[in-house]
Amino acid sequence: MKVILLNNIDKLGSIGSEITVRAGYARNFLIPKSQAMQATKKNLEIYKAKQLELQTKAVEAQNKAEFYAETINKLGSVIIRVKSGVEGKLFGSIGARDIATAITKASGLNIYKSQIRLPNHDVLRTIGTYNVYIHIYNEIFAKINVVVLSQDSNSK
Repeated sequence: MKVILLNNIDKLGSIGSEITVRAGYARNFLIPKSQAMQATKKNLEIYKAKQLELQTKAVEAQNKAEFYAETINKLGSVIIRVKSGVEGKLFGSIGARDIATAITKASGLNIYKSQIRLPNHDVLRTIGTYNVYIHIYNEIFAKINVVVLSQDSNSK
């Protein structure tokens, strides 16, 4: 099935590219997520009319993403306090949602759990410092240190 890409997609192409993909991939993923539209004569005309608008939106999204990444990189680290045992093992774990909430509180930016890239694609289960990457937009990532500290039982 021939489609026109509405966004840059890794290993497929850039905005405005007319490519051929499998019909199921186009119908079930690209088109519903507004990543592409079917390449018909009518859609080609519509795309050419909207091309300038789409390119300006892409540039705005890129600039916003760069601002987010710069803000998060300036933040440097986020401290999360949790209950832990004597050996530094946590009661429970720290996941992407917890980290996203901590970054959102610290920076004021809306960060979602789907953007968090944890080390080893697993939850954090011990006290320590972890390098976590945040996928902001297309090729833009931010790096932050997540410091997991023990919560004192007296500081309730």
